[in-house]
Parts: sequence; structure tokens; C-alpha cells
Amino acid sequence: MGERKSKLSCKKTTPSRSYMASTVAQQGVFVSSNAKIVRCPDGILNRLRRLHEAEIITLFTPFVPHPPATKLAKDSDPFEPLGRALPRQVRHVPYRLDKGMTELHADFLPASGAVVIVVCVTENVLRTNAKAFEQQVDFGRNIWRRIHEISAIAGIPTILLLVSSDAAGQAYADAMQEFPALVMANNYTTSGLADAVRVLFGL
Repeated sequence: MGERKSKLSCKKTTPSRSYMASTVAQQGVFVSSNAKIVRCPDGILNRLRRLHEAEIITLFTPFVPHPPATKLAKDSDPFEPLGRALPRQVRHVPYRLDKGMTELHADFLPASGAVVIVVCVTENVLRTNAKAFEQQVDFGRNIWRRIHEISAIAGIPTILLLVSSDAAGQAYADAMQEFPALVMANNYTTSGLADAVRVLFGL
């Protein structure tokens, strides 16, 4: 992590239109080879997919090492491809696992039309930090609570994107039952993150 900037940053990313790949529907749920919707009430999913083009998705992503097979520059954020793939305006705000939610993170919430929180618990992340899951879940829970404390945004779509292998992912998903909308991606490569967006938005 030495080459990566550790200070909080905020940037708007322009969505890419180059991610046209087919998905299939199984029992009304879009799935792909790398990602799936674990649970998501229809109301949340429909609201997310019908966001006005002016509504901003606030994307919270953890500071974690790049995946082993990355083609991104080492000093870039490994979740930049996720921000580019989301088909709306995106405000990308990283968070440090050891610091958790700060007031600066909370300050971005009132202007949000939707929120996506990433929790990444792949093997390489856990090797680096054995407490990575607990720290990221704490961040997600604090953001979730703050959203519901602000009446103007209490009903906005809030999605948890869990990055974990299929073998361990269900156990992690079960430990986060308070999040009604949860999408799981097998990895956080560029293609894996794009697949997560495809299943979430039905692209």
C-alpha cells in the first residue's frame, strides 16, 4: 500500500458505455459468471435502475491491495473500474479500514441518490489484514445507520457489494443480514466489477 495515496479523495467518474455483455435471468435474478444478486427487494432494485441521470451514486470503497492479476497501475485505486462502469454520475469516496467512517464520509450522503458500499474479503486482502471483514462491516453499518438518520435520504437505494469467493461468500453475506440489498462478486478485477454492475442494473 506504500505507493497508494492514503488520504481521502473524492472524484466524479464518467460512466463507460463499453460494457455490453449478455446476462441471463434465473428465477428473476440476473446472474453472470463472476457476480450475482444475493438479495435485493424489488423496490430497491427498481428505484436504483430508474435513477434520474442527475442523481449521484456515492460509491464507498476500501483501501485494499490490488488483486493479484490486476492490469491497473499500482498507484491507482483498484475500484476505479467500478466507478466507471456504473451507468450514472458517481462520487467515488475511499475509506480506510483502520479509520472507519468519518464525518467527511457522512458529509457526502445528503447529496446522494443512491449509495454503494464495497466490502472486499478476498484471500489477498485477509492475508494483509486479518480484521479486514470486521472493519469494513463496521464502516458499512455506520453508513447505513447515518442514511436512516437523515430523513431526506432515508429511502434511497443502498447496496452492499461483497467481493468474496463463492465458497466463503455466503457466510459473509449471512453475517450482514441488516443490509437488505446485497450483490456478490467473486473478485475485483475489472471484468469482475463490470459483471457486478451488469447484474445490478440488468444490463
